[in-house]
Amino acid sequence: MQEHFHFTTDRVKLQKQYASILLFVSAQLSSIQIPLQRRNRHLLKQKDEVIITIHVLGKLLGFTSERAWHRFVIGNLFPKDLFPERSRYNRRCRALSFA
Repeated sequence: MQEHFHFTTDRVKLQKQYASILLFVSAQLSSIQIPLQRRNRHLLKQKDEVIITIHVLGKLLGFTSERAWHRFVIGNLFPKDLFPERSRYNRRCRALSFA
């Protein structure tokens, strides 16, 4: 039933949830300020707080498949060229899991 979730989601409600989670995550990350050692920082398409927010939103909406969630994000929240590809997104989520 997960594949039909795309058609039953209210886009405005989804964007409001995204904005409220992003506000909370940004406030929390600004107080932590853990410097991450990263190569190719200039190639990042999204900031860390956006990646964490998207990951949390996926868990709140009940997505269990990383692939299905990435496809949902590309189709509903971000254009494909402004969001990392699936493998890069999943690696960044795992790297940010301690933050």
